[in-house]
Amino acid sequence: MTRAASNRFDDVDDATTPGATDLCRLRGIVSPQHAAVYAKCEFRNPTGSHKDRVFHHMIATLEERGEIRPGMTLVDCSTGNGGAALARIGLQRGYRVVIIMPRGMTVERIRQIASFGATIIETPSTGFLDASEAHARDYVSRYPNSHYLDQSTNALNREAWWACGREIAEDFHARAAKVDHFVCSIGTGGTFSGISEVLKQEFPGVTAVAIEVDRSAPLFAKRMHRRFEHRPHNLMGLGPGKIAPNVREDLIDEVRTVSGDDGWTMMKRLISEEKLFAGPTAGSNVHVAAAMAEELQPTKNIVTVLFDSAWKYQSIWDGHYRDYDRADGDGDAGEGAHGA
Repeated sequence: MTRAASNRFDDVDDATTPGATDLCRLRGIVSPQHAAVYAKCEFRNPTGSHKDRVFHHMIATLEERGEIRPGMTLVDCSTGNGGAALARIGLQRGYRVVIIMPRGMTVERIRQIASFGATIIETPSTGFLDASEAHARDYVSRYPNSHYLDQSTNALNREAWWACGREIAEDFHARAAKVDHFVCSIGTGGTFSGISEVLKQEFPGVTAVAIEVDRSAPLFAKRMHRRFEHRPHNLMGLGPGKIAPNVREDLIDEVRTVSGDDGWTMMKRLISEEKLFAGPTAGSNVHVAAAMAEELQPTKNIVTVLFDSAWKYQSIWDGHYRDYDRADGDGDAGEGAHGA
């Protein structure tokens, strides 16, 4: 199924660039008797997610290399955040954008992508992102003036997060403090790996904790020598069902899992207790970080990331993706959300 836009946002600002987001200490959810938890507010980027950093860096670098130029069609796979970020910068810089996404993503994400003028192609939900990626490869093989960015494997995804890692390090150096633990969920792996690279250089001894959805945890299964089985879940953006190439396993000191229900519950606590209007994947990061804080001394510092904005989930505020509970025209059915 293909969707094309008939309207666009009016407030696209060419001068607005991602980054320099604030680092907030969580004082309501985390007791002062426990370790301090700081959250990097990536949901305050231009399209409401951390993916603005990725595609701003990726397109700027590819243009410098001469690999892409305005007038071309840029293609990528996404469950929504990356799609919106790419659509926005594509509109700014004069590219046509095609986003290929599994069927069943939230209406807010679909509308946001389309309102930046991008074309959306939906693939069967049963194929998860694997089906979307196969469609993307086929698309660019048929259209010679197109370029598949492939955020899941493109090393520029990971490199985009070095700047964020430096921002965190500079903030702590200014406080004459250090980061003891970095806690972050894994989707494409770029955010976790890129920030971890920098923090491990800046703060020797920092512990990097990767988080996976309990229903789709290939890293956890690998380390525990268990058979991995992907199951649908309700944490859109995490748990794509595989270990993405941008995941640097050598940087991971520990893997913890989180349930979708815990992520959604903590999301609502972030809103009510911290006044941070972030989504359920941010809730997952904070759920694990807060649990770790209870295990550590109050002198320790934990850093995590708030990926995206809660408004992207308003149509499914109870955390249930009903589009996955019914068969669609292609005969695919299931529940949950998967991917980038």
